[in-house]
Amino acid sequence: MNELWYKFKFAVQEDLEKLTEKRTPHHAADVLNETIKEAEQQTAAVGKLMDRQRLLRDEITKELAEAERMAAKRKEQLQLAEATEDDELISYAADEVHAYERRRDELQALADETTQSMLKLERRFENMKHKVKDMKVRRLKLMGEENENRANYRMDRIFNADLTPRNEFDSDKDDHTPGDIASMRQRLDKLTADEAGRTEIV
Repeated sequence: MNELWYKFKFAVQEDLEKLTEKRTPHHAADVLNETIKEAEQQTAAVGKLMDRQRLLRDEITKELAEAERMAAKRKEQLQLAEATEDDELISYAADEVHAYERRRDELQALADETTQSMLKLERRFENMKHKVKDMKVRRLKLMGEENENRANYRMDRIFNADLTPRNEFDSDKDDHTPGDIASMRQRLDKLTADEAGRTEIV
C-alpha cells in the first residue's frame, strides 16, 4: 500500500515538473536557439549581399577594362587625326580621349575602393560565421549542463526520499482506538481464557 503511495507521489511530481517546463519556454537553451536561428538568417542575408557585391565588383572591372581599351584606341585615332591637320576631327578625337580617360580614372578609383571594401566585408563575414559556430558550441555545452542538472535533480529526489515503509501492524494499531469492537472482543476473549485458567487451578 505504501509502495503504491510513493509511486503515485513521484508520478504526480513528474507531471508537475513537465507542466512547469511547458509553461516556462524561455530556458537558456531555448533563448540561445532563437538567437542562433536569427543569426543564421542574418548570415544567409549577408551572404546574398556579398554575392551581389562581388557581381558589382566584376562589373566595375569589366567597365574599367573597356574604358582603358577605348581610351587607348582614341589616343591612336587622335594621332591619326593630328596627321590630317583637320581641326574639327582633331577636336572630336581629343574630346573622346578625354572622356574615356576620365571614365577610366573614375572606374579605377571605384575598383580600388570596391576591392578594399570587399576585403573588409569578407573578413567581417568570416568572423560572423565563426560567431555563429561559437554560439552552436555554446548551445551544446548549455544543453549538456541542463541535461546534467535535470538528471541530478531526478536522482536527488530518489536519494533524499523517505522510502521506509510503515509497519502494517503499527498501521493496524493506529487504525483501532482502544474502545472499538475488535479491541473489546480481544479483551473479552482474554478474560475468558484467564477465567478458564483459574478454574483449572482450583
